[in-house]
Amino acid sequence: MPASTIKTITRMNSTVKDLFIYLYDLSTLELDLVFILIKNKKSMTLEELAKKVDRDKSTVFRSLQKLVNLGICNKETKTLKEGGYYHVYGAIDIESFKMETEKRVKELEDSFHRLLRKFEEDIGKAISSFYQK
Repeated sequence: MPASTIKTITRMNSTVKDLFIYLYDLSTLELDLVFILIKNKKSMTLEELAKKVDRDKSTVFRSLQKLVNLGICNKETKTLKEGGYYHVYGAIDIESFKMETEKRVKELEDSFHRLLRKFEEDIGKAISSFYQK
C-alpha cells in the first residue's frame, strides 16, 4: 500500500469517495456506477448504465462484475415474455453498505495493530537479513 494512498485517506479533507476507492479498490467508473445505482434507487440494465456513464458496454460490464463480486451491487436476472432474459443491477441498501465498510475498516485496523505488535521482531529480521548480503 503506497504512502500516498494512506495520505489520501487520512488527510483532513478526505471524502467518502476516497474511503471507497481505498477500501474497495474502486476505479472512478466503478464509484460512479455505485453512486448512480444508489441515487436511482431502482435496478438498471447494462445498456442504461453504459449510456449514463458514456462508456462501452463491455467496460461497464467488467466494472459491474467487480461490484457484484464485492457485494456492493446486486445482479438480478429478468425473463422476457417472448423468451430470453436480461440482467439488471442495483446497489445494496445504504445500511448494508455502511456495515460492510465498517467491517473493512475494522479488518484494516486489526491488520495495523497486528503489524505493530510484530514490529520489533520483524524490523530485527529485516536488518539482520540486510547485513547478511
